[in-house]
Amino acid sequence: MPDRGLLEATTIDAPGLNGATPAPWTLDGARWAQITYEVNQQAALGRMPGDVNRPVPCYARLIVVDAPESPAGPFRLAALFAGGRYRMMPKNVLVDAIVDGPTDAFLGAFGAPYRKGDVTFERHGERFAATIADGSDELARLTLPSLLAIDPAMLRWDPWLGFTSEDGRLQIVEYGPRAEPSEAFLTKGATLETPPALQRNHLWRTFRNLNTITACYCEGALTLTAPEVQQTVL
Repeated sequence: MPDRGLLEATTIDAPGLNGATPAPWTLDGARWAQITYEVNQQAALGRMPGDVNRPVPCYARLIVVDAPESPAGPFRLAALFAGGRYRMMPKNVLVDAIVDGPTDAFLGAFGAPYRKGDVTFERHGERFAATIADGSDELARLTLPSLLAIDPAMLRWDPWLGFTSEDGRLQIVEYGPRAEPSEAFLTKGATLETPPALQRNHLWRTFRNLNTITACYCEGALTLTAPEVQQTVL
């Protein structure tokens, strides 16, 4: 039997979509980096709904986006996911998302979990680095040390699963990203470091990198598609 997610629906605080800045959001001139890595099995299962199964090996993803343009204005985003399978297809379950920019617009357009924080995003030649912080606490530092150009068609982007509510009922929704990179790069030796000062049970520490699988960097257009309801949970 496959291992199913253990996330309790009653623990999820999801807003309703308010339509103030509705999706889709097309991000022209965007830059983004993504790392896929092995993660603790129990940490991942604890953040996946019961209808999502874990893959083997158990993996997580972090995507960091720099968007100079969007319907809600410029922003930087760091989104952390648990990789899984939902209805037989690969999906990324959104675990936490730090928005350096219009957080309320994200909540209104896509649901939970989006919250305010600080994201740095720097590319210097063949090296990329990003830091993610929540208030005064640094959560993670991502480094791609040596970018190697590839054909953008080599990359695949799995859909995201998040949470909204309607009439007090929790919903699982699916949306973007739809990527159209003009440039794409892979890298060897990518690292995702979690500060040891974080408490051992802190979400980002439980999702620390156990082994890097792959990492990439892209520039081009990125669209966050409109959320589509997949399931009403409660």
